[in-house]
Amino acid sequence: MGLAASQARLLSITARLNHNELESMVTTNAKLRLADKSDAASDKYMEAMNSTKFEYMTYNTSGQADYVGFTFGTVNKYSSMKNQYIFKNAAGQVYVNSADANNFATSNDLYEFLDKYGLFDQSKNEFQDRLDEYNKQKDEYEKQMQEYEKQKAEYEQQLNDYTSRLEEYNKKLEQYNKDMEKYQEEYQKYLDSLNAPDLYGKFSGIVGTSDNPTAFCYKYALKGDSGCYLHLLNLLLDFNGSSPTVNTYTASNGKSVTTNGATGGMGTPPAMKEVSDALNEVDESGNPTRVCDGDDDLNTSGAQNILEAAKNAGRAPTELEILRSDYIDNGDGTYSKKSLKQKAIDMYYIIQNLSSQVSKDDMKNMLINFTDGDMQKLTLTPPVQPTPPAPFTEEMPEFDLVAPKEPEAPVYIEKIYDKPLAQWYINLWYAMDASDKSDELYTIHEEGEAPYYTVPDIEKETTERNKHYVVMDSDNAADSEWLQNSLAKGMITISQARTGDAGEGISWQAMEYSNVTELVETEDTAKIAKAEAEYQEISAEIQAKDKEFDIELKKLDTEHNALQQQYDSIKSVIDKNTERSFKLFS
Repeated sequence: MGLAASQARLLSITARLNHNELESMVTTNAKLRLADKSDAASDKYMEAMNSTKFEYMTYNTSGQADYVGFTFGTVNKYSSMKNQYIFKNAAGQVYVNSADANNFATSNDLYEFLDKYGLFDQSKNEFQDRLDEYNKQKDEYEKQMQEYEKQKAEYEQQLNDYTSRLEEYNKKLEQYNKDMEKYQEEYQKYLDSLNAPDLYGKFSGIVGTSDNPTAFCYKYALKGDSGCYLHLLNLLLDFNGSSPTVNTYTASNGKSVTTNGATGGMGTPPAMKEVSDALNEVDESGNPTRVCDGDDDLNTSGAQNILEAAKNAGRAPTELEILRSDYIDNGDGTYSKKSLKQKAIDMYYIIQNLSSQVSKDDMKNMLINFTDGDMQKLTLTPPVQPTPPAPFTEEMPEFDLVAPKEPEAPVYIEKIYDKPLAQWYINLWYAMDASDKSDELYTIHEEGEAPYYTVPDIEKETTERNKHYVVMDSDNAADSEWLQNSLAKGMITISQARTGDAGEGISWQAMEYSNVTELVETEDTAKIAKAEAEYQEISAEIQAKDKEFDIELKKLDTEHNALQQQYDSIKSVIDKNTERSFKLFS
């Protein structure tokens, strides 16, 4: 091998030695890092060896204590022998599971909330049994009631008929009593008139009658000179015993009429003073004592009321009819007889203002009707005694049936038999509604029944409620470590439901989670086992890697020795060649 080739080979070996030394150093450093990793795994394992956990004591269906993980799920799950706790976040909101949250959100009141947990099922079944029995009794009652109502209706019809006949009799009797009272008044007037002067006799003695007129003016009036009739009317209306006076009156048509005070051929007979006084006479009530006879036409049979006849014919009476009639329309379908004085005034108005509208024959009949008809009322005639109605002898119909007794409808009472379960969810309701207090159930004892409980002050109506709760994440609900860490760091607080003094109900009292009586601190074997497994896994991995590094270092060391020998050998050759060359050219 030449010098140049040897030198090149020497440089190559030198490079490989340097690379070998570098790899050896890197591997050695890796071995050192494995030692650090082993120390860290050892420290973590030793730390886990000292770890503990809380277990939560609960009770199974046999009443035996069971220890389970201290999680939201285990604490929140109902058991009749458990204390009740709630967890709150930093905002004071209560943690609940999704089912309780949905029940609260879809309930209008506490009653509906409890009903979702089946607390009223037994109560509903009991009520349904009573309701079924009640419905049977109600059906029978309604059948009996229909028969009773049928017979009662028949009786009421009989009673109505009887009452109608009795009312009709009473009306007749009442009318008879009124007629009798009026009769007695009129009869007394008649008796009093027996001792009074015969006024009509005196009047007819002065003027005569229509078929035998004696007064000068009356004769001419009947022959057609109706103006002479005014002299007679002056004496009737305004005679003071010596001469007629002049006065203004209101006729039945509402218009004024003034007498002229003339006597003409009538003279001033003294007897007319008594007749004139009679026309002006009134009773204690101010009513005239002398009225018309009530017959507007002496030429027809029966009394005639021309005002009523006009109304029946569907028309309003004329002004002349209003003045001629013996009646005054009261405006309510009834008519009153005019006083003789008013009739004399109306006759005066007709003769003075409307004579052109009346034929001589009609005027003559009007004069005769007043003189021979109406003026006869100056002398009273005995009244006709009214006839009493036939006695009412019917007996009132009787009804002796007794109405069937209606069965009493059952009243639904929200009975609760599982008090612990109900109290648990009542407390939860108020906690979710942001209340720190809760009501206790009322105990009710009924004879023949087991004691039951009711919800106090229950409101079965939609009310505005607070929603002071959040739903616990399902993963966190089952995570004991998360709950314990959150409690330890104050991110979550725990409160216990405790019964207060009498009348104070139940209140939520905050507490340290370490003071929860159901918690038991034990060695966290699961965590220790996990740490041990991790340590062993890491240790095995480190040992395997360390062996790989040892093999690598041994390999590098062997290679290094071989390269070093080659290096020394080539170096010796080069040195010898160099020495021979110096000798050759020296």
